[in-house]
Amino acid sequence: MLTSLLLYLAEASFCLAVFALAYRLLLAGLTYFVWNRAYLLGALATSVVIPLLAFPGLATWLTNPAAAPSVARLPLRLNWQLNAPLAHAQANPTASGPDWLALLLMGAVIIYALGALYKLVRAVRNVRALRRLAQQNPQTDLGAFSIVHLPEASMPAFSFGRHVFLSPLHETLSPAEREQLLLHEEVHVRQRHTLDLLLVEALGVVFWFNGAVPYLGRQLKVVHEYLADAAVARTQASATPYGELLIKLAAQQLPFALVHAFSHKQIFLRIHMLTQPTSSPMKKLRFLFIVPVFAFTWAATACVGSPAPEAAAPAEASVDSETAPLAAAGRIGRISWQGNTYLSAAELNQALGLKSGDAYDSATVARRLSFDPKGGDITSRYMDHGYLFFSVEPKATRQPNGTTDLAFNISEGRRAQIGRITITGNTKTSTAALLKLVPLRSGEDFSRAKLMETQRILAQQGEFDPNKVAINPAPEMRPNQPTDLVNIALVVVEKAK
Repeated sequence: MLTSLLLYLAEASFCLAVFALAYRLLLAGLTYFVWNRAYLLGALATSVVIPLLAFPGLATWLTNPAAAPSVARLPLRLNWQLNAPLAHAQANPTASGPDWLALLLMGAVIIYALGALYKLVRAVRNVRALRRLAQQNPQTDLGAFSIVHLPEASMPAFSFGRHVFLSPLHETLSPAEREQLLLHEEVHVRQRHTLDLLLVEALGVVFWFNGAVPYLGRQLKVVHEYLADAAVARTQASATPYGELLIKLAAQQLPFALVHAFSHKQIFLRIHMLTQPTSSPMKKLRFLFIVPVFAFTWAATACVGSPAPEAAAPAEASVDSETAPLAAAGRIGRISWQGNTYLSAAELNQALGLKSGDAYDSATVARRLSFDPKGGDITSRYMDHGYLFFSVEPKATRQPNGTTDLAFNISEGRRAQIGRITITGNTKTSTAALLKLVPLRSGEDFSRAKLMETQRILAQQGEFDPNKVAINPAPEMRPNQPTDLVNIALVVVEKAK
C-alpha cells in the first residue's frame, strides 16, 4: 500500500513536470487564452489520471500472468529466479533485524502526510478567512455578482467566487474606471475562475512537494487575468486608459492566494499582452503537440511495474471468493473451464492436479495455476509452448453444502515465435559465442522456461554480475500472420576487475 502510494505520487509528479515544461516551451506566449486555460486545466486533471491508466503489474506480467491485465502488452524487464531468495527473505517474518526498507517507506509517507496536512490547514484557513470577510462586511448585490465593501483603503480589488471585494479607494475612481474594474471582475465570476484556483489548491495539498503545481497554478491565474483584460479591452476604443488604470492600482498587494486581484506584480506583462497582436492561426498547431506529450507520459508511467512487496503474495489474491475467505474452505466441488482450445478440460484438470472432493486451499490452487517450482503448472503448459499472452482468471464460489466450486476463465491469446535475439553489455565474449550457450533460437515457439534457463546460464558464466542479467522481451504484433513475434534483448553487466 505504501509503495503504491509513493509510486503513484512519483508518476503523477513526473506527468505534471512534463506538461508544465511543454506549456512553458510551446504555449505560454500565445494569445489564445481560452485554449491555454483548457490546456492548463487538462494538464492538471490528466496528470492525476494517467498513472491510474498505467496498468499496474506489468513488471510481473510474465512471472504471474494470471495477475496481470490481459490488455497490457509492453516490453518488460524480467527478474525471475535470481531475486527469489531476496524476496523470500523479505517475506520471512522470522528474519532477524529491522526491515530498513519498510522503515524508510514509512518515514517517507509520514513526512508526506505532515506536509499535506500543513498545506490543507493553510488552504482551509484561507477559505474561511475569505468567507468571514464576505460575511462581516456590507454587500451590494448586482445580480451577476455581489460587491463586498471593505473598510480598509489599502486593500486591493479582488474577487472570490461570486464576490467582488472593493475598498474605499475604489469609490474614488471615475465612473469609467470603476466600470472597467467591475467588468474585469465580472469576467472572473462569470467564467468561474475561482473553481480553477480551488482545483490547483487541492492538487497543491496532494502534491505539495512538486514545484510544477504552483507553476501551473500561477500560469492559470495569469491566463485568467488575460481573459478578463481582453474582455475589457474589447469594449474600449483604445487599450491605453485601461492600461493606465492597471498601473494606477499596481502598488497594492494581494491579501490571499485564492483570489483574483485586479492588479498585481505581473502588471507589465498584462499590459504587453493587451498591446500584442493576436497570434497567427498557424500557431494553433502547437496545441497538437499535446498528443505526443500525453503519449509520452502515458508510455513512461505504463512501463513502471508494480512494487515487489505487493506482488510477493499472489497466492492470496489469485482466487476470488464471493462468499467465503480465501483460506481453506472445505472441499472442492465442481471444476469448470472456459475459453480453452489448446488444452482440453481433461488435460487442464490433470495439470491442475485437483479433483472434486479434494481439500480446497487457495494457495494450492494458485500454485497449480502459475507457481509450481517444478514447472508443471497450467501457465507453464501454455507459456512454454508459444502462448506468450496467456492468462487465467480463477473464481471460487462457496456452495450451501460447504463445498467450493472452482471456475477458470482462460484467455489463451495468439501464439508467439521468437524473433531477433540480441545481447548487449558483453565486451569480452562475442555475442555469437554466448548465443550458442543459451537455448533460445529464432523462429522457435516462445518458451518462458527457456528464457529462465537463459538467464541462469548467463548468470553462471562468471564474467557477468548475476544480479544484473536482464531479459527484455518486445512483442511484435503480426495480425496478418498466424503467429506474433517476440524479440528478445538480453542485457548483461560485466563484473568490475
